[in-house]
Amino acid sequence: MADSHPYISGAGNIAQIVYQLRNSFPSTVTSETVKRLGIAPKNESYVINALQFIGVIDGDGKKTDEAAQVFSHHKDEEFASAFQGLVESAYYDLFDLYGENSWLLDDDTLITFFRQRN
Repeated sequence: MADSHPYISGAGNIAQIVYQLRNSFPSTVTSETVKRLGIAPKNESYVINALQFIGVIDGDGKKTDEAAQVFSHHKDEEFASAFQGLVESAYYDLFDLYGENSWLLDDDTLITFFRQRN
């Protein structure tokens, strides 16, 4: 796991790549893969860093064992619950501090939290 939280400009690019990976998960996911998919132009590395941070892919761009289990869920509710576990594990310090309310925090609280940790 990375020492600091990855930077992303918004959740849209992550949502797009997760949607794509649910449909078809390549054997290796790299910046070039993200570029070919047309996601996050010129910011592909940020998407890769976020996927690595939450444990979807490893340092070589391969699907992790945990991600294989998560992405095997076909039902949206089951996938969402399993993916939530990846996020909560990666952001353990946020969830340790705020608990389930972490999902509902306003932008100012989140910005302060991440600025104090990176």
